[in-house]
Amino acid sequence: MTGEEGLDISTDVLYGIAQLAIDQVEGIRTVQPPARVGEILTGRRAKGIAIERADDGLRMALTVRVDYGVEVPKVAAAAQKAVREAVVSMTGMNVVSVDVTVEDVDLTGPHAS
Repeated sequence: MTGEEGLDISTDVLYGIAQLAIDQVEGIRTVQPPARVGEILTGRRAKGIAIERADDGLRMALTVRVDYGVEVPKVAAAAQKAVREAVVSMTGMNVVSVDVTVEDVDLTGPHAS
């Protein structure tokens, strides 16, 4: 809930906002985790984005891969900022944290030689 009475924002919408924000950051993209049974049956998959709703706001976790040659701390911080700002500006919800786990380096990215 955002504080607006009767307004509830679907978790799928939050996933979409976060994914669009990450797509705007060069050199980073989400990693699709292995499918869980519930996801196979429903056809819905979280693409490297986990969202937890709590009384004090949202906690988000991103599992990403970065392009070879990018500065990992800079691109991770840019992804955190982009996701936080997009979710807050589009929903008004409080984002408590955006954690980033770099799981892979893409050796075929534009910075690879």
